[in-house]
Amino acid sequence: MSSIEKVPGGAAFLSVFKGDVITATSPSYDTARSLWNGDIDRRPLAVVKATDDDDVVAAIRLAREAELPLAIRGGGHSYPGHSMCDDGITLDLSRMGNVVADPTTRRVRAQGGALLGSVDAATLQHGLVMPAGIVSHTGLAGLALGGGIGYLTRSFGMTCDSFVRLRLVTAEGEIIHASEEENPDLFWALRGGGGNFGVVTEFECSTQPLGPVQGGPLVYLMSDAVDVLYRFGQLMKQAPRTMSITCALGLDPNAFPFLAEQVAGQRLMIANVVYRGEQDDEILREVRSVGKPLFDAVATTDFRAVQTAFDEIAGYGAGWYMKSGLTRELSQPLAEGVVEHAVEYHDKISSGAVQREVFAVQSLGGAVQDLDDDATAYSGRAAEWHIGVEVGFTTAEDRERIVPWTRDTWTKTKSLLDLSTSYVNLNFEPGENALADVFGAGKYERLRRIKTQYDPTNLFSHNFNIKPM
Repeated sequence: MSSIEKVPGGAAFLSVFKGDVITATSPSYDTARSLWNGDIDRRPLAVVKATDDDDVVAAIRLAREAELPLAIRGGGHSYPGHSMCDDGITLDLSRMGNVVADPTTRRVRAQGGALLGSVDAATLQHGLVMPAGIVSHTGLAGLALGGGIGYLTRSFGMTCDSFVRLRLVTAEGEIIHASEEENPDLFWALRGGGGNFGVVTEFECSTQPLGPVQGGPLVYLMSDAVDVLYRFGQLMKQAPRTMSITCALGLDPNAFPFLAEQVAGQRLMIANVVYRGEQDDEILREVRSVGKPLFDAVATTDFRAVQTAFDEIAGYGAGWYMKSGLTRELSQPLAEGVVEHAVEYHDKISSGAVQREVFAVQSLGGAVQDLDDDATAYSGRAAEWHIGVEVGFTTAEDRERIVPWTRDTWTKTKSLLDLSTSYVNLNFEPGENALADVFGAGKYERLRRIKTQYDPTNLFSHNFNIKPM
């Protein structure tokens, strides 16, 4: 505790902060500073676990007065490790995870530390849903403030499109609200501009009736993947927004041991289908007829099962590195490129490397395009597909091979995309030029002006940082 007492404002902070203060001498320090991405190893001066808004205010004022780095941790899923800082204060919101859904108003209120699984648990009991993510242990705040892509994006838009009113603590330690009526410029920025403008302590969001869900994987050999991907690309141009397809390429055949004889050690592709409708609907029949799947597990399902299906595969502890981009067209050259690289990847790794998909190809469009691109900070509403290369590693040797391969491969893949914007949550590139590409020059300048108004000293810099003017 002495390390906090010694910094300016430290004693005053300790006298009012009600949550846990964890420092290097605390038994739980290593646990508290660990993140989902095991490649991140940072040592903060303290991890402070807030219990309410007043605790958040106290932590922000401490970091500002002591001129310490400040990181905000919700679910801890940031790929580049923005959820943790060295030699500063990490404000951990995990104790502020309450979620309450109101079926009458179809609104859900979630505290800033809520996980997607908690949001689903609160809304689904009323037959309602908010579109958000594909892994239930992801934090709502980080995902949603950067836009928020998930299985229901085509049906209901980006997660940030569901925002009604947000409560946040500013860099000055003030508690304010943002909505269409209150601080509307800030509200615009929070819908896709990331964690640059304050600490959101409560999200009030709209929800939608879910209805029956058909979900599950279609499994293909990688030798069929180019044709299958291209055909999906053509089919989804006319598909209703209730249909979503997420393809995972380069899977280890051991994931489906019952297919051992048919697979004979070949890598696999799965198309994870999520459809809001009935099992005998024509569009679902069309999707299932694409190519010759080795296995078809699409069936009526509980949406909770859909949202948790990849929780273990995307578990904590491994190192992760990712690149991604957006495109209107899932073209033949793009399909050929991602398949070629997904097969090539497995010649680069050891037998002990993380075994999961290499490329992910996720359908977008639909309700995302109901809003004009200028309506929110989130850019890329013209995109019909999100393309990502995601790799995992557990040893330094694999990291040395995998990360450079991923960068080189992404350079080749990016040249096949027809949009320059990308999804900010999965943007590993630092610097203003990268963010100007993500948002577009006009939006980026507007975001900088808003940043200057609400955080002129750039206290909230541990994020995809938009610098004040």
